Amino acid sequence: MKKNLLVLCLASTCLFAIQPQVNKIKSQTGIKPLEVDWFVPEAIEDDGYIDESKLPKDSKYIQAVVYGNKIMNETAYIIGPQAKDEKMRYAGNNLSCSSCHAKGGTIPYEAGYVGIHARFPQYLARGDVVATIENRINGCMERSMNGKPLPINSKEMKAMVTYFHFLSQGVPVGANVKGQGLGKVATLTRKADINKGKVIYEEQCVACHGENGEGLKNDEQKGGYYIYPALWGNDSYNTGAGMYRLIKAAQYIKHNMPKDAANLSDEEAYDVAAYINSQPRPIKKDRQKDFPDRRTKPLDMDVGPYDDDFSTDQHRYGPYDIMKNVSKEPIVK
Repeated sequence: MKKNLLVLCLASTCLFAIQPQVNKIKSQTGIKPLEVDWFVPEAIEDDGYIDESKLPKDSKYIQAVVYGNKIMNETAYIIGPQAKDEKMRYAGNNLSCSSCHAKGGTIPYEAGYVGIHARFPQYLARGDVVATIENRINGCMERSMNGKPLPINSKEMKAMVTYFHFLSQGVPVGANVKGQGLGKVATLTRKADINKGKVIYEEQCVACHGENGEGLKNDEQKGGYYIYPALWGNDSYNTGAGMYRLIKAAQYIKHNMPKDAANLSDEEAYDVAAYINSQPRPIKKDRQKDFPDRRTKPLDMDVGPYDDDFSTDQHRYGPYDIMKNVSKEPIVK
């Protein structure tokens, strides 16, 4: 009887591998989850830079805030491939933090930074650890920026964290901010279509991001290396980045692209995301170590091991409706 029960438990675990409630349980803080409005300090200009004339003079704190803001907008020139000092070249591509976190992280539903300082430390399922905000920054450095970690005590790391602190003014510890993260998309009920995505890309994306996903470089003195970032190739994010996962990429695209004129349907967002992420890009090693607690593994994680019966291809491209329906707490009778 015990043997049969064990077999049933193992079978149930296989069927119901991804359990969203496990992530919720591990993320609990015991802090009342207040919700506050999106707020950007007056000193932030429309382009995401800081107007220093609106801030106190001769303040070491403000100096760090301004430097952190500049790193966000001009990453490649300060801690990336364009840095004059080779020892400062931590980012491995010429993207800026603002390539994803638009205008210094000040735009709602575009992975903005408002309130982020108040939400760390927090549980991160990818490593199954409670992480600091510095850990989270270095996760981006190694994945989206295809580089290496910044030293925790470096001037640059401290400046970035101070900038996050500045953007989080007035946000209570543990609170959620309306507009944080990304907007939602419906669960995909069919496999994402790369060929349809290619057509959408050619019609809607080529003008900014280029025929070969090479992006549009910035010839002006102010700003990052790119006006519009490279979406694939050696100078783009690697396969470990959040944007490489289909659902997350579709969320970003659906609510923010084309820039200032988002008009794609949920399915179109999935299709163009699939096309973009089917193109060559740097490979992140050891991704099988991500999400060590497989119960928290996202549906769109395209690298095993898995505890379910769905293929790697379905994890990568969907459909996700069937997968989502079985992602529940196993019931052993």
